[in-house]
Amino acid sequence: MSKLDRHMCALAPLPSEAVDWIELIPVGAFKTADSRDTMTLDDPEGVIARSLAIAPGNVLPIDFDHRSYRAPFDTRAAGWINGLKREGKRVMASVEWTDAGRAALADRSYRFLSPVFKTDRLTRQVTLIEGAGLVNTPALPQLRQLASKENDMDPFEKISGMLGLKADDPDAVEARITALLSGETQLASVIQASGIEGDDSVRQICARLGQASATPDPSQYVPMAMFKDTQRQLASIRTELDGNKVDDAIEVARAAGKITPGMEDWARQLASKDLAAFQSYVESAPVVLSGGRVIEGKPDPKPQALSAEERQICSQMGLSEETFLATRNAERKEN
Repeated sequence: MSKLDRHMCALAPLPSEAVDWIELIPVGAFKTADSRDTMTLDDPEGVIARSLAIAPGNVLPIDFDHRSYRAPFDTRAAGWINGLKREGKRVMASVEWTDAGRAALADRSYRFLSPVFKTDRLTRQVTLIEGAGLVNTPALPQLRQLASKENDMDPFEKISGMLGLKADDPDAVEARITALLSGETQLASVIQASGIEGDDSVRQICARLGQASATPDPSQYVPMAMFKDTQRQLASIRTELDGNKVDDAIEVARAAGKITPGMEDWARQLASKDLAAFQSYVESAPVVLSGGRVIEGKPDPKPQALSAEERQICSQMGLSEETFLATRNAERKEN
């Protein structure tokens, strides 16, 4: 026959008033803040049925500081558990409180509920619930952290805990705070620009956007840092693609004899600023050949006036028509 170990450890916080149902013990694997190994409650329904069936009067006692089990012995009850049920990842207890128990909750003399239960020594499975006690020493790590809020605590540990981060990773804490401050600044700017006033500014903004509530759907949004990073990547890709288009357009114009080597710097500036204007110029420009000749049927390569397309280019590049004309004729003379 398997040997059983009895455990007493505060696993749930107490409410500030005597409510009918309170949390008693977790379902599944749980570990206390002391050196005890991980324990498991995998069959809550079976444990509940067995515990109530063998309890005297089918009720389980709640005492003070577990003094029913250790000196100085005191078997007075703070309440009686007359029902147990599984609720998600926990076992809940229906409690009929005594006057002494109600008073202890009301004046906050006790802060935690410590179940008394037995586990199989080999498997560490919870096999029986014997009752509970009102105590002030929590055994779950999460409850230890909750209790420590009322004591002196390193401010950095408090901040990191509130952010859900570890205190031994200051870089992560700093990054998270920076992101939050950035988000606050952006929200403040939106509120100011919107002319919204009042404590419910977020709700008002969401209402203006046609949303049903102030709680955003996480599937519809991404973190600001991710959004900005994506913007940077897209800008880089767009710059690279635009550069390739400019190179291609200049290569096409060069191959068609529409620009000379001396015109390439000017052509690149124009194409980078307005690719469509450069392509329009290339379509209407004469084809310059070696020796300064042009293809038959094309205009004289050295006209003394600018075409409409060339005047448009001058306007876009901020050049005077005289400068453009002199530069163009000089380039053609060289060829």
